[in-house]
Order: sequence, then structure tokens, then C-alpha cells
Amino acid sequence: MGKIRSFFKDKFAFLAGHSGKSALSFREKLFISLPGPAAVMGQIVIHNALMKFYTDIIGLNAKYYGLLYLIYSIWNAINDPLLGAYIDKMPFHKKRGKYVYLMRVTAPAMLLSFFFMLLSSPNWSQWMIFGVLLAELFIYDTGYTVYSVSYNSYFLLAVPDKEERVDVEIIRNYLGNFVGMFCTIIPTWLMVGGGKRAYIIPIFSGVVLLNALMFFLALSPLKDREKLYETAVAPEHKNVADIWRDVKEIVFSGPFLTYLLFFVIARGAIAAYYNPFLYMMDTVLKVTGEFATVVDTVAGVVMLLLLPFAGKLIKKYGSKNMTLVCFFPAVLGLGSLVFINHGWQSIISYILIILSLNVIQTSGVVMNGALIDYDEMRTGTRKTGLYGGLFALLTTILTAFQESAFATIISHYGYDGTLETQTERAVWGIRVGAGLVPALLCVVGFIPLIFFPINLELEKKISDFNVKARNGASEDAETPGKDENE
Repeated sequence: MGKIRSFFKDKFAFLAGHSGKSALSFREKLFISLPGPAAVMGQIVIHNALMKFYTDIIGLNAKYYGLLYLIYSIWNAINDPLLGAYIDKMPFHKKRGKYVYLMRVTAPAMLLSFFFMLLSSPNWSQWMIFGVLLAELFIYDTGYTVYSVSYNSYFLLAVPDKEERVDVEIIRNYLGNFVGMFCTIIPTWLMVGGGKRAYIIPIFSGVVLLNALMFFLALSPLKDREKLYETAVAPEHKNVADIWRDVKEIVFSGPFLTYLLFFVIARGAIAAYYNPFLYMMDTVLKVTGEFATVVDTVAGVVMLLLLPFAGKLIKKYGSKNMTLVCFFPAVLGLGSLVFINHGWQSIISYILIILSLNVIQTSGVVMNGALIDYDEMRTGTRKTGLYGGLFALLTTILTAFQESAFATIISHYGYDGTLETQTERAVWGIRVGAGLVPALLCVVGFIPLIFFPINLELEKKISDFNVKARNGASEDAETPGKDENE
């Protein structure tokens, strides 16, 4: 255990931030990172495996699933920015706190709605399945939006330095990917190759219980300190018109608009790889669930081994430059899915895809934080909740678009989850939806990123500003998980 502890300390506690001030220990970074992976488990199952569960096990037609995500995205377009603005305006309560309190309230709602999604019956009508699942997704996503906006707001206040944000994100990636491997191994093993489907609901129920334990361990040590909020001046939103004024100002600003287009188009295409992966393994390459698990695991392990090195490059060359570099492996990996015919070839494809995605995600923490900090530097008010609500909206839109696009494509090409053998046309449709379309979206989506104005030099200036702005609070505020003897 001592060697493992030393390894992680060497990776994540080796620098004091580029400003040399307010450095966080490995213990502090670990505690701040935990709420992220706790929320990942439900997201992975719902957005990566739920479609195949409903089309192949419950029997919901793929076109209904695509329609469901379209309605779902409209709901989020309405509620996410409003929830974000409400969280910004919500005052710190001396007894309950703010961000940590909101996370603790929404976690149970997410867990319950997650569990009830597993209980739909194949004997229900198509519209009954559709309606019940849509209501459950509404409840889950509203809770997740409040949770994720609150956690992101807390994280950006507690970790003001851009380089320390990279460290925390790498720890989150390690923890999140271990959780992710567990969550993706289960649907891969259960739903690729057949033969194990009777165990799906009991095992997924166990996943819900494990997720509850993770939320408890992640949220119990977190503490809201009033001094942490003293330097964050919230905007004054007296009515909905004030909120939409700020929304329009944010959305049409150069930094946000270029990042938005990249985030929705290119990153969304890469991030939605796993659901099509199940169809590629099961229907196109016809491998066993065990081999599909090996593919997913090997790609994840290679990514985890290379991610600390990628983190150093992000700090040295900047988040924008490292994200642009990821264009080449991402397009190569996705494009190869159109042509590969053997299971071993998919290992190379998914290594490229998963590595690119996680480097982009690590860089994205710096870019996302820089957008909020830069806005505060220019306007004097901190709109973390409003930005978080908009990003939650965009995340839902890209997920809904990818799910809807893939479901529409395979439905158009004749995929029928109730058949044991698919037609050649249906197989080609899976290749188009899993490889060709995402690769083309990457080509289009990386173009706006070239014009993203926050380069390495400006990134450092923004980080310096943020560290100075938070410094008065961070010196006095107790950090979650901090050992007084460290």
C-alpha cells in the first residue's frame, strides 16, 4: 500500500501551482475529486447501456428511443439555465451551507429514478414504456443538473489554480475510469453474445446500491465554509429577463461560442462511443461478451498509463493546443470502425478513441474553468451556476443528439433488436453510426476550436487572477479532507 500511495503522490502532489501559492496536498485533491466519480456510475449506465437494454431486452423500438431523447433535450433546454441561475442567486446558509447541501439533497433522487428505470416490463405497450422512461429520465436529469452544477461550482472555488485543476481532473479520471470500467464491463458481459440476460436487473440493482455507498463516501467529508464564498460575487438577477440577458451575452461571446461548437459537435461525437461499441461488438464483429470486455479494459488501462504524461503536456503547452493534437487519433480511431473486420483490430481503434476522449476531457476542465474565470475577470461577477447550467444543457443536447442520431441511423438501415441475425444492410448501418458519422463530426467540430481565443499565455493570466481572487478565502477556509499535520 505504501508503494501505491507513493506512486499517486508523485503523480499528483508534485507541484505547488504555477503561482507558487495555495498549493493543495494529494489528500485535499483526492477529497475534492470524489463527488465526480460518484455521479459517473448512473450516467454511464443510463447513457451508454440503457438504449441496448431497452431495444434488446425490454423491446422498445429504436425510433421511439430516438424520439424520447429529442423530447428530453427540449426539457433540458428550458430548465438547465434557469436552475444554474437559481443556484448562483441562492445565498449561503450558515447551517446547511450551499453547494454541498444541494449535492446531498439531489443524490437520493438520482438513485431512485435510476433504479426504477430497470423495472419496465416487456409486456407493456410501446407508448407505456416510452412514457414511463421519459418521466424517470426527467427526474434523474433534473437532479443530476443541480448536482453537477453545484459540484462544478464548488470545485472551481476550492481549486483556483489551473495546474492544480489538471491534477484533480487526472485523479477524477483515474477514479472515474475504474468506476467506468466496472459499469461498462457489466453491460458488455450481460448484453453482448446473449445467455446472461436473466441476471441484468439483479446485478444492475447491486450497481444502484454500490452507487449509493459511493455518494455517501464522497459527500460525507465535504464541508461548506462560508469564507470560501466571500470573494465570489453573484450577479443580480431580479427576473427571468435578467437571466436571459446574461445567457445571450455568454452564448454569443467569442470564447464560449467557439468552445460550445467544438464541445457539442466534436467532443460529443467522441464521447458517445460506448453505446455504438456494444452494437459493433455484438452485431458487426460478433465477438463474445468476454472478448468485448477485454477490448474495453485494455483500451482503458492504456489510457490510464498515459494520462499523467498527457497532464504534464497540458500544463506545458496549454489546454487548447493539446486538444487540437487529439484530432488525429480521434478521427483515425473512429474512421477505422467503418473497415475493421476482426476483434483484435478493434483494440487499436478503441485505444485511440478512449485516449483522445480523456485527454480532451482533462484539457476541458482547464478550458471550462478559464471561461468562467475570464468572465469574472471582465465583469466582476461570478456566474458559475449559469455557466454550469448552460454546460449541463449542452451535455444533454450532445448526448441526446448522439443517441438520437445513432438510433435513427440503425433504425433507418433496418436494425431489429428482437432478431438473432441482422441483415447486411443493418450491419452497415451500425458501421455508419458508430464510425463514419462521428468521424465526420470530428472534422467539422475541431474547426471552431482553432479560433478559441484563450491560448497558453491568456490561460496563465486568467489563472493568476483567479488564484489572487480566491487567495484571501482559501488561506482561511478549511479544505475538505485536510490533515492539520500535513
